[in-house]
Amino acid sequence: MCRMSELRNDETIQDRRQRLSSIPKACEGCKLRKVRCDRTNPCANCRTAGIVCQQTEAKLESRMKPDKVSRLERLIGRLDERLGRIEIHLADQGRPSPERLTVDSRPAQVYEGVSSFNNQSAQATKVAQLTAFSQGTGEGENLTASLDDLKSLLHPSTTLEDFQFSSRNALKPMPAMTLVPSGVVADIVRSIKVRTPFFLISYPVNDLSMVEDLFRKVYFPTEPLSVGQVTAMHGILLSLLKEFIGLKDPLAEKYDLSAYFGTCEKNFDAGLETYEMLAVPSFENILSLILAVIKAQDEANILLSSTFISVAARHCLMLGYHRAVTYQNQKAGTASNISRVFWTVYLLDKNMSLLLGRASSIQDYDIDITYPHCSENPTARPWDEAFVVYITLGQLQGQIYDRVYSAAALKSAPEVRTQHIKNIAEELHQWHHRMYQIDFSQITNPYLLELSKPTWDIMYYSMLTSLLRGSSTSTTLPEITSQCFKAARSALQSHIRVFPMYLESTIVSVRDYANWVILYASFTPFVVIFLHAIAASSLEDIHLLDDIVRTLHPIKNTSKASGRLHQICTIFARIARSLVESRNSFLGTYNEQDDSLLLLNDTGHTSLFDPGSLQDYLAAEVDMLDQFTYSEAEDVSAILGFWASGQPPSADFWEWGMG
Repeated sequence: MCRMSELRNDETIQDRRQRLSSIPKACEGCKLRKVRCDRTNPCANCRTAGIVCQQTEAKLESRMKPDKVSRLERLIGRLDERLGRIEIHLADQGRPSPERLTVDSRPAQVYEGVSSFNNQSAQATKVAQLTAFSQGTGEGENLTASLDDLKSLLHPSTTLEDFQFSSRNALKPMPAMTLVPSGVVADIVRSIKVRTPFFLISYPVNDLSMVEDLFRKVYFPTEPLSVGQVTAMHGILLSLLKEFIGLKDPLAEKYDLSAYFGTCEKNFDAGLETYEMLAVPSFENILSLILAVIKAQDEANILLSSTFISVAARHCLMLGYHRAVTYQNQKAGTASNISRVFWTVYLLDKNMSLLLGRASSIQDYDIDITYPHCSENPTARPWDEAFVVYITLGQLQGQIYDRVYSAAALKSAPEVRTQHIKNIAEELHQWHHRMYQIDFSQITNPYLLELSKPTWDIMYYSMLTSLLRGSSTSTTLPEITSQCFKAARSALQSHIRVFPMYLESTIVSVRDYANWVILYASFTPFVVIFLHAIAASSLEDIHLLDDIVRTLHPIKNTSKASGRLHQICTIFARIARSLVESRNSFLGTYNEQDDSLLLLNDTGHTSLFDPGSLQDYLAAEVDMLDQFTYSEAEDVSAILGFWASGQPPSADFWEWGMG
């Protein structure tokens, strides 16, 4: 008895129900006569009495309502139909393998806000259902069936067909790919488990289990793969291979990683160029697009970066990654990965908004999620904290465009813009201070910190210059203040201090520095000092401009954009020197006492900013005409024209050809 009691105490409710359901019950005849039933079929009592022995189960089944039976039959029919399609598909396709990857046609469910027709209809359906049950009309079960059908219609499953015209084939084949040998990938996975690479403590990806799971799905698939899964896997592998090659990891000696890098890059590019990547929102597609942005920046292709960021931002909004409700039913690990991906896209989107002078795709007023969680691991936590602080920098970049340079901001009263500039400048100063307050003493990659830390000053002073450049005490006379001149000078001097570090570094090249810092920092400080040199006839500024040109010389052949930047800065420096030496300046009114400049004047002279004036001026000066071509002077006038309209030239200017 004691043993039986112990067994019963350990028995779960579900186990007890299953045990009791397996015990035969008394028949209906014995129940009515209130006699003991031997629970056989037919039982002894019924045989003796010569009556039909009616079992309880049969009676319950006969009493089951016809509508419930028909609903269950329809459900079984649908399940049977789906199972049949799956069996036919597997028989036709065979078991998925790395040599023959099949496409998963089930993208993620898209997000709809509370104002959408479907969500408002679903809310009305819920109210109707609660009302019916609360009133006790007796039609609750019949109404429930109808309401359940309505709910399924309001939130149908998403397929690839929803993102294509009806004439297209939804199940397109995966692009042809030759995978990197599985043995190499297995060694890479084992390596990153021992020593976490910098790529896996960076912004978009820090979940090793997610990376390992993605590798496993592609190399040992048990179900069809999406284009995004295969592309994201190759994007991650590409980044890891680049780091292993650059840091001369032992795996680079064991394998020819450069050859595998080319194979991986080809596969990654093939996935990015598919229709599904640009049209279908999914987590893997967004991650792939972020990795594509990294690749585009490595190649100094600013416009391509902008395109990928815009698509990734739209995918995030369609999936609701910016809203807290999306994360409510997600596992903790999945929610963390989604959050990091979203905030990475947000940061890139805001950065590109200011650089290109365009409104961002993601608006702050529509976000209600928190910042990414910071790890408790002291070696990883500082990088997570830096990520969060950089997100606040992205917010400030968006505010600079929205409140200072957007079409609406340019129409606002000068005192309103001035107040916005003052507030943002204070927040920017706090950002700069917070970056230096992060404790990086326990990180495992100190060499990368030493290279990246000095660039914080470049970003800070460059952004501050762009912000202060927007200040104006008049709607018709754009003004450059002494604070703006100081910020611009600090930005250029910070660059000069940092540049030798990258010339000597064996880890990060000057090409990387050019593509990730110079081209993505504002050109505004250089133009501000150019204007100050002319207005104040400052030889000190001329020397500073010449020093900047000398630092750009080693990078001029690293990319088309870097070459163009070097060429334009060279022209500006030469023009400034010629104008200062000849004491000719048609900029406006310079106030030496408070070191400020009104760019336009009403003295009757032709301004250097007027269309064609620079070309005419150079033509009038025979010595200067020999130094410049007409197209070069036209380029400089175009840049100065941006300033006359109140906006600095955008970063995509470096993508254009000279002339």
